[in-house]
Amino acid sequence: MPPADTIILGADVVTGTGTSAEAVAVTGERITAVGPRAEVLDAKGPATEVVDLRGAALLPGFIEPHTHPDLSAQCYSWVDVSGFTYSSVESVEKALQDAVKAAGPGKWVFAFGLDPMLTSDLGTWDRSRLDLLAPDNPVSVMIQSMHTLFVNSAALRAAGVDRSTPDPAGGGRFMRDESGEPNGIVMEQPAAQRFLSFLDLSPEAWVKRLSDQYGRYRSAGITTVGIAGIFTPGPLLPMLEEVTTRDDAVRAVAYRHHALTGSDWKPSDETGRFQLRGVKLWYDGSPYSGTMLLDDPYLDSDLCCQTLGIAPDTSGHANVGPEELVATLREYRDRGWQVLTHAQGDRGTREVLDAYEKVLGEHPASDHRWRLEHCALISRDDVTRAARLGVALSFHVNHVYYYGPELRESIIGSERAEAMMPLGSAVRAGHRISLHADSPMYPAKPLSLMRTAVTRLTRAGDQLGAAEAISAEQALRAVTIDAAWQLFADGDIGSIEVGKLADFVVLEHNPLTAAGDELARIEVLNTWLAGRPGAM
Repeated sequence: MPPADTIILGADVVTGTGTSAEAVAVTGERITAVGPRAEVLDAKGPATEVVDLRGAALLPGFIEPHTHPDLSAQCYSWVDVSGFTYSSVESVEKALQDAVKAAGPGKWVFAFGLDPMLTSDLGTWDRSRLDLLAPDNPVSVMIQSMHTLFVNSAALRAAGVDRSTPDPAGGGRFMRDESGEPNGIVMEQPAAQRFLSFLDLSPEAWVKRLSDQYGRYRSAGITTVGIAGIFTPGPLLPMLEEVTTRDDAVRAVAYRHHALTGSDWKPSDETGRFQLRGVKLWYDGSPYSGTMLLDDPYLDSDLCCQTLGIAPDTSGHANVGPEELVATLREYRDRGWQVLTHAQGDRGTREVLDAYEKVLGEHPASDHRWRLEHCALISRDDVTRAARLGVALSFHVNHVYYYGPELRESIIGSERAEAMMPLGSAVRAGHRISLHADSPMYPAKPLSLMRTAVTRLTRAGDQLGAAEAISAEQALRAVTIDAAWQLFADGDIGSIEVGKLADFVVLEHNPLTAAGDELARIEVLNTWLAGRPGAM
């Protein structure tokens, strides 16, 4: 065996395989030795670089299996009105007014992160309220969950939306007042796209924003992302691949949006570190827009009915009919695509599983790894059924942390909130689960996801669904090797083993020895991709 290019020692090596190690050797892009310090040093040659981590922890690079780098690149470049930044409605309104003034008359203003839960006195937003803040500029404000836009009259005029405009196919809606006029509340992506088409999509601006987003992933210890639905406009698709394959980016396993045009990509098409794996579908919507498909209605609370604008007795809706979903699934099954489907509500997840069971049963495949995404209220029976069908579950677990109090008290009630995100049930049923932040909805921070999975703590410091907590080891698998498995990438990444790619995260200390509530405070010191450390 030739000498190693690099030997890493002085670390608490967490291999992800259940075995311990003191050092790791890397040759080229791959791991060539893992084990005791003395044995690994046998691979040292005259040109080998020895890196001493001085007691830090070396782990497999974190994997974010459900995120949106292109959408994050856009949203994080807009005016920040998020609850992570602003706790009062006055500060949100000032941020918008300052942005309108800076833009100049007639210019579009886009804002992201409006948050009725974290900014508790936000109140009701619609066309009339935005008209007062911006009478002369088209304004579009996206809420933190990304499923709702608020727009003003100027934006409606610019987009050509009036009382005669039909709702688009695919679940999008232009909400209306009692007289039938659009009220400035726009639901779901097919309708939102009418306004997002006015964004600055110059190649130079877009590449800079995407590069910045990949830097955010790396700073959180993430070395691989699953792009869960490509939102990149067709003319910019080649640049998505080009930026992703740069040395300072990350690996990406992509799932194209069902309606994506401008590309003839096929499953397993690969360019460097960018690979297309399958397709992403949306069946229902968000817990915070009234579009999560439920068996029983949302609560008739002030938060739901007034602030969020969810009508009394609402149970959400599907974006497509069950028959259309089955037909779409057959199409992608026959073309060999892995399928991811967004489903949040108990009825929504059940109906998607019904369709999966029908379509997969017609032509059984032993290792399809079709996925259900988010799984907020998936029932225990459906957790078991998904395991039997070989359907993988990816959990949007920080709903518990960020919005747990509101879900319990005002949105779905205590009984359903306690049953949310049944990680423990899924692990006990034999699932290889993954955890995701769905950026830009929540910050892409795998250690925060681990904290919530292990502790079930809300931002208020109380527990929600304590019986569904999992161990730190199980949570780590859900952001490394099991997430890699869901992406069909576990042969190359997800653990520190000989022959795998040398993708690592360096942490200030071992998360498996930390108290659960300390996990999110562990510092990321560096990330390595293909045997090369990043610049931190």
